[in-house]
Amino acid sequence: MRIGFLLNHYDSHQVPHLVPFAFKLSELYPDIEVVILSSTLEQKDFAKDIAAHYPDQRCHFRTISASPLIELVDPILSQWFFIRKSAVIRKNISLLSTFDSLIVPELTSLVLKKYDSFRDVKLIFTGHGAGDNENFPPFDKRLGEFDLCLVPGKKYAEIVTRRELVTPTGYAISGYPKFEAVASFSKDRPQFFNNSNPTVIYNPHHHPNHSSWPRLGEKILDFFYTNKSYNLIFAPHVLLFKRKMGRGSSLPKPYQNQDNIILDLGSRASVDMTYMNAADIYFGDSSSQIYEFLRRPRPCVFFDTLPPRSDAELPYFNWNFGPVVKNAENLEETIALALSTHNKFSPIQKKSFDHTFEIGAITAAERGARIIEAFARTGTVDPQWQ
Repeated sequence: MRIGFLLNHYDSHQVPHLVPFAFKLSELYPDIEVVILSSTLEQKDFAKDIAAHYPDQRCHFRTISASPLIELVDPILSQWFFIRKSAVIRKNISLLSTFDSLIVPELTSLVLKKYDSFRDVKLIFTGHGAGDNENFPPFDKRLGEFDLCLVPGKKYAEIVTRRELVTPTGYAISGYPKFEAVASFSKDRPQFFNNSNPTVIYNPHHHPNHSSWPRLGEKILDFFYTNKSYNLIFAPHVLLFKRKMGRGSSLPKPYQNQDNIILDLGSRASVDMTYMNAADIYFGDSSSQIYEFLRRPRPCVFFDTLPPRSDAELPYFNWNFGPVVKNAENLEETIALALSTHNKFSPIQKKSFDHTFEIGAITAAERGARIIEAFARTGTVDPQWQ
C-alpha cells in the first residue's frame, strides 16, 4: 500500500499539521510506502527537521513543481493570485493518482476529485488550525467531499456532525499533531528582549474582512514604537503580506529596527509556536493561533473591527477569552485591563482548550496514523476514534 502526504503551499505553516502523521505511520506500519510530497524547499526542509524527532520513521521525500511556465510567471502573478497550487496538482496528477490514499491539509486539494485517474484514491483532510471563524474550515460545506476528515478534538467533531458537514463515519478525532511536531523547536519561555518588560504578541488574521490590521494595525504598532516599557512581537498570519497587489497589506518602515519590537512576517518562528510561547499577552482578532497561545493560559485582548451587528452573540467564540475593544486608543489601559481581569477569563480559556484538542495517553501522531492506516485499508473508522 502507498500513502502520500501532500504539502502544496507558498509557506510552511501547514507542515506541522501533517507530517507527524506520516512519520508515525511509517514507524508503525513498515510495510506501507509513505511518501511526503513537497512543492517548495521550505516545506521540505521543515518536514525533515521535524523528522529528526521520529528516528524510526521511514518516509520518502519527493519534490514536485508546476510547469516551467507557471514557475516562471508565478513570482509576479502571486502578488495578485495564488495559481501555483492548482498548477502543481495539474502537472503531477499522474503521480498523485498512484497512491491508495492521499493526506492533505487544505481545501485546494479537492480539485483532485475532478480527475478520472484519481477516482480510486481516498482523499483525507487534516486541516491546519483550530479556530472559530465560520468562514473557514471546519465550517466549510466542502468538507463532505473528502473521504475522511481528521479533527483535533471534540469541538470540531461536534461542529461537523451537528451541521451535517460530513457523514457520521466521515470524521475521526486525531488530536493536534503540531504540538508534538514543534515541541523541541520552541522553548517554554524563550527570551527575545534585553529587558523584563511585558511582551505582547500581535497576531492578526490575514483576510481583510476578518482582520484588525487594515483599520488598527498601524495604530497598535505606533503604541509600541513610542512606548518602550512594553515589548511587541508582530507575527501576523503568514499570508497577511502576500498578494500585495490584491488583498494583501504592506508594512510601513518606521517600525523596523526597534529594540522593543520584533517584526516577523513569516519565518519558521512565526509558525512553530516560538513567539506564542514567548509572549505574556495576546493581541488578535479571529486567528486560530489563539488556541495555540492558550496551551498556557494568559491574558488576551481582541480587536473588533467588524461591521455593526444587531446580534448580541459574539462572532467568534474565542472573544470570550479576554476583553474585546473596538479601537486602539489607550492601549496601556487595555493592557492593564487584560492583566487585571485574567483570573475571570482563565477558566473558560482552559475549558475551551480542552474541548478543542484531544490530548491523552496516545499521541496525536499515533492516533492519526492508526486512523489513516485503517481507513486506507478498510474505508472505515473505528468508533473509538470518534
